[in-house]
Amino acid sequence: MAFEPGFKVTDLGAIGEADLDPRDVSRLVKKVFNTQIFHSGFVHCDPHPANVLIRRHPRMAGRPQMVLVDHGLYKRIDDHFRITYARLWRALFMADLAEIKAACGVMGITDMYPLLAAMLTARPFDEILERSDPSRYGTTGASPSGPAGDSAMLRGYARKYAGEIVAMLDAVPRQMLLLFKTNDCLRHIDRSLGRPHADAPAAAGR
Repeated sequence: MAFEPGFKVTDLGAIGEADLDPRDVSRLVKKVFNTQIFHSGFVHCDPHPANVLIRRHPRMAGRPQMVLVDHGLYKRIDDHFRITYARLWRALFMADLAEIKAACGVMGITDMYPLLAAMLTARPFDEILERSDPSRYGTTGASPSGPAGDSAMLRGYARKYAGEIVAMLDAVPRQMLLLFKTNDCLRHIDRSLGRPHADAPAAAGR
């Protein structure tokens, strides 16, 4: 066991005092966890802010270095699931409805695939439908009322489809459940950093 200096990833005051840019911190967090999920398949599934520490990089001026602590909740993702999950995120990024449906089907989700997509991205599925329409190419797909409107719509989904959500959580591969937890923690970090790169499908797609 060793002591590792650093401060919580969501401590904007400490980030500023260290002359670091929250956008660089956000990019680093996304890069590390996307590498774990989509490449190595060995994932730290409890990245709440107290487990994700930031400090100045000792060899790269002005850049952050990340320290992960509390290694009690890791998940080894098997290759079949990892590749299917990557297919799904790529399809979400590209707004490829046929591929979204196909990837969800491999995971055991058929009719409820729009709900799974909304839960993964924390964005209304209507956005994907808009981006999939070539006549709307170049639009942002954002809700007219912004993130607050998206959040209200998602809360409405949760109330309306509570039974379907429970059934879907029972149907997805068990590996997905810990990734839901991981994604929720990472979204909290992103919001706390001012959502400098809030487009989760784009970050995962890269």
